[in-house]
Amino acid sequence: MADELDRISLTLPREMVDRLDRLVDDWEYASRSGAARDAFREFFAACEWEADPDSRYYGTVVVVHEHEHDGDVAGALQTVQHEHAGIVLSVQHIHLSRHRCMETIAVDGTGGAIDELANRLRSIEGVTRVSVVVGEAAEPDGD
Repeated sequence: MADELDRISLTLPREMVDRLDRLVDDWEYASRSGAARDAFREFFAACEWEADPDSRYYGTVVVVHEHEHDGDVAGALQTVQHEHAGIVLSVQHIHLSRHRCMETIAVDGTGGAIDELANRLRSIEGVTRVSVVVGEAAEPDGD
């Protein structure tokens, strides 16, 4: 953490403050500020990789989808993953319930390629959620 801290003020709806206070307590933060710093770090990381489409990143794309849908969701997901085989490292399929599944897709590629993959997955009918979590830029030689 930086030696110098700046104080800011936030205005939040009561419900968000209540949720924040519960998290501060449950996760044993020393203060709301500590929780807010962690939240801002996640927010900045999420924004930075999308703003840097040419740098290389590693991470996970999580896809939640309906199992029994009028279309071939599984086939469409597999097609998109094969079309992006250059960045897809592995896929894990998880049955959440009789009607809902989740896939975790490990990726290593440019921010632009990961974003394109995520957007293609979002466009598949029956997909209800796509979340992308990326780590720091991967080294150019893959180490």
